[in-house]
Amino acid sequence: MLVQNEFFDLLVREEKVILRTKKNGFPLKSFDAITREHPRLKIISFPVLRKALTEVEAEHIIGNWIPTIEVAIAADKMTAQLYINVSTKEFEENKQSILNQAEKVLDDTGVIYGRTILQDEPFKPGESIIAALGRKPQKGEDAVVSYIEIPERRPMIREDGSADYFEMNFVTPIKQGDWLGEKTSPQEGIDGKDVLGNDLAARRGEDAKIYFDTKSVADEQEADRVVLKASHGGALESIDGVISVGKQLIISGNVGPETGSIKFDGSVAVYGTVLAGYSVNATGDISVEGNEGITNAKEIQSSEGDIYIKGGIFGGGLTIVEAQGNIFVKHANNCKLYGKEVHVGLYLLGTEVIAESVFIDKNQGKIIGGEIKALYKIECAFAGNSHERKTILNAKGIDKEVMYMEVQEMAKSLKERQGIIEKLEQHALPFRNSGSLMKGSQAEAYEKILATIESNRDAIVELDKEIQLGLRKIKQSVPAQIEVTKEAYPGTIILIGSKSSTLHSGTKGIFEIIDGVLNV
Repeated sequence: MLVQNEFFDLLVREEKVILRTKKNGFPLKSFDAITREHPRLKIISFPVLRKALTEVEAEHIIGNWIPTIEVAIAADKMTAQLYINVSTKEFEENKQSILNQAEKVLDDTGVIYGRTILQDEPFKPGESIIAALGRKPQKGEDAVVSYIEIPERRPMIREDGSADYFEMNFVTPIKQGDWLGEKTSPQEGIDGKDVLGNDLAARRGEDAKIYFDTKSVADEQEADRVVLKASHGGALESIDGVISVGKQLIISGNVGPETGSIKFDGSVAVYGTVLAGYSVNATGDISVEGNEGITNAKEIQSSEGDIYIKGGIFGGGLTIVEAQGNIFVKHANNCKLYGKEVHVGLYLLGTEVIAESVFIDKNQGKIIGGEIKALYKIECAFAGNSHERKTILNAKGIDKEVMYMEVQEMAKSLKERQGIIEKLEQHALPFRNSGSLMKGSQAEAYEKILATIESNRDAIVELDKEIQLGLRKIKQSVPAQIEVTKEAYPGTIILIGSKSSTLHSGTKGIFEIIDGVLNV
């Protein structure tokens, strides 16, 4: 018997708490005092209790008589909570024996790892005590990749905001054995344990790929890391994130009668100039470091890299500078510049430029005469001059719909060529089976089929490159724009897309197509 009063008897029978009501009128709220006095009493629900208090001469199961000590283990087995179902008074009077009993219950439940010292845990009736905590597995450190710093090819900006094209660190020389990068290996993790003592395996760190050109860079294993070192001397290169050392030809003087015109598979650094009528053609970067620049040279061409001409160009209407990448030059006079981006420090005079973007110094750079054709952007401080010299600034922009149609046509052509290859390979099969027995016209026909297959494969590779380039241009395209920060003189022609305007008075600003109208 737990409680006897004029309203009811409260008793325990087979771990169930029974309420036998004698009289109505006992306040439901007053039952809280009884549950506080008997922490092991766990009410099923208050609606059940309310009903039991109103039905006289009836017995109701209103709750359960829970154990003095309970252990609850989380679903992930990483925590064990202890419930001591006694009153504060009972706990204080029997603390040590209750805690000893709790330790035994934890043992019997199988909680063996990460146990807390129960003596140090505060006790409040009805609240749980954290009896044990598991150790989570720790994932190992990921692999870390680092590379030699590659200087950005941008002119240094002076304090007055102008661009310095004299010192660009255009070429980074590399010696054999130089450090180019490294990768530390992923580390093993630290295993964990749950409160029941089960081992929890830790994940190893994520691996990472290190990108390098195997022909010019060697990878050496040192302890727990892979180190990249230059296989030979040359110029540092990074193409699409792949580190490499390109062949480098250094001309300590001029390109002229003593050297002849230069053709080189790699990078070329000329520490003098390129004399009139001579050329430099290279697959890699080309730098002409002489302060006097070049005068009336025939051609400076890089099929895969950038071009830097420290002292500028006096072209005499003859010089052509062409790069697959970017062109950096102090100034250009009466020449042709073709590149991805063209960066100019002082001026373009009577020069033809075709590029994706053209950047002339926005503080002092001038475009006087000639025609500048850009896909995306042209920027300068001054355009034209006070004598109203005809100067054409043409930012074409990308018509995405036209470009997408071109990409679709190329994709169609690529598929057709793949079909041709499949048919030709079927035709070639009987010849292959004949092997060495083929003679005369049969052998010639077989060779012709193989040559056609090879030419179609080459065409597919080129088409795929053009398709990827077209898709990249569509994705990266921005509205065409011309910016003149100081003054565009009368006589300057502004062309953007299909819209054009000839200036009849000086102006400045950002010119673009807004709502189908050129804002000049």
